[in-house]
Amino acid sequence: MLLIKCILHSTSGTSGFALEQMNRLEAPLFKRMFRVDRETFNYILDKIDVHFTSNKEKATNSSGQPVVLKTRLAISLRWLAGGSYLDLCFAWGVAVSTFYAENGVLWPTLAALDAVFPIGFPVNDDAKLEELARGFYNHSGGILDGCVMAIDGFGVSTRCPFKTEVVRPKDYRFRKGGFAIIVLAGCDVNAKFVCASCTHSGSTNDIIAWGDSNLYQMLEIDRLVPEDFFFIGDEAFTNTQQFLSPWPGKSHLSCTFYLRSVN
Repeated sequence: MLLIKCILHSTSGTSGFALEQMNRLEAPLFKRMFRVDRETFNYILDKIDVHFTSNKEKATNSSGQPVVLKTRLAISLRWLAGGSYLDLCFAWGVAVSTFYAENGVLWPTLAALDAVFPIGFPVNDDAKLEELARGFYNHSGGILDGCVMAIDGFGVSTRCPFKTEVVRPKDYRFRKGGFAIIVLAGCDVNAKFVCASCTHSGSTNDIIAWGDSNLYQMLEIDRLVPEDFFFIGDEAFTNTQQFLSPWPGKSHLSCTFYLRSVN
C-alpha cells in the first residue's frame, strides 16, 4: 500500500502526513485506491459534513486527537475497497480500538454515506424508470426494451456466526466454501447498484432469497411496477410476466453472458 510505504520513511506517522501524501497522488492512482476520482471524493466529503458537525463523540487517532473528516472518509473508502483495518490504522495513525467502535471511524462514516446516498428501486419515479430502461435498450441494441434492472445473488464471506447471534450457525455455510451472507442486488446497465437485500444465510438459494425480498413483493404480489417494465436475471430465477430469465442449460447461455456483461 503506497501510503504505508510513504509513512515508513516518515518520522511522524500521523494522519496529517498521510493526508499530505494522499493529496500528492496522481489522478489514476487516487481513483484506483479510493474507487472515486478526487472531485467525487470532495463532493462526498462535503455532503457528509453535516452528519459530523455536531457529533460530540469523535473517534481518536493514536495521539488521542479527534480524527478529521477527510481522514474518516479516506479510511472508510479504502476499507470498502478491500484494505486491511490494521494497515489503515497504521498508515493513518488511527487507534486500532476506535476503528470498529460504535462511535469510531468506520460505522458513523458508513451511516452518513447511507443517509446521504440512499439506494432503492424508484418504483414511483417514472422519469427514473424511463432512464433505466433507456440504458438497457441502448446497450442491447433495442432487444431489452423495457428492462429496468438486472438482478443476481452473491455470497459475502463472513466468519461462522456464534450461537448467541443466530439460531442455526451452520446455515451460513456457503456452497463455495467458508461462511457467507447472501446479498441479492439489482443494478442498472452501468453496473451501479439500484437496490440490495442481505437478509439470508449463505446456504440460501437465490430464488428463495428473491421470494422473501421486498422487491419480489412489490413486483409479483402488489404489482406496483408499471407493466411496461421488467427485470432480468440468470437461470436461477423464474420467468414471469415482468421477470425475464433464460431457460437452464448450455444451449441458452446468451442471456447469462449478457447479464455478466452488465454485472
